[in-house]
Amino acid sequence: LLAGYTIDVTERKKAEQEIVAASAKLQTALIREQELARTDTLTGVNNRRHLYEQAGHEFQVAIRYQQTLSVIMFDIDHFKKVNDTFGHEAGDHILKLVADTATAELRSADVIGRYGGEEFIIILPMTNSHQAFQVAERIRMSVADLSISTQKGPAQVTLSIGIAELNGATSAETVEEIFRRADEAMYTAKQAGRNRTEIR
Repeated sequence: LLAGYTIDVTERKKAEQEIVAASAKLQTALIREQELARTDTLTGVNNRRHLYEQAGHEFQVAIRYQQTLSVIMFDIDHFKKVNDTFGHEAGDHILKLVADTATAELRSADVIGRYGGEEFIIILPMTNSHQAFQVAERIRMSVADLSISTQKGPAQVTLSIGIAELNGATSAETVEEIFRRADEAMYTAKQAGRNRTEIR
């Protein structure tokens, strides 16, 4: 009877351990799945949907506590020409490198995401437009300094950057509206000759 009982306990322990292991595996897969749902697979930054979620949250915080918040929007100048000249594989590599370069200039509280194509958005909590300008210029100059080796020779790219500030104390703006203002500032930078930063 005792021998049978021991085997039973051992079997049960083994079954419990297998359940725990399977549960841990499932948990890891779930976390990975959630990360993939939030992340742009090419660049590793937030995807558009998650960027909007994060922006909404940061907006609410800024308005509730009457804090400033700035949005930087940038895109890679003449990116179609870059793709046509160096190939799409090199273009993808450049997008990733630009995202990494921009991320390296940010604080842990800042949020960066791919808005679409070669456009990116950065949300800077508790930051006014002049502070955001300094961040944007560091990113712009770091990207301009990159020399990216491709099979067709070295590639260099520049950014056009637009900045819009939300004043939490007075604003009734939506996320879409401040994104639009940042986009307009970026368009102004393009019209003024590209490889520059404009505030709107």
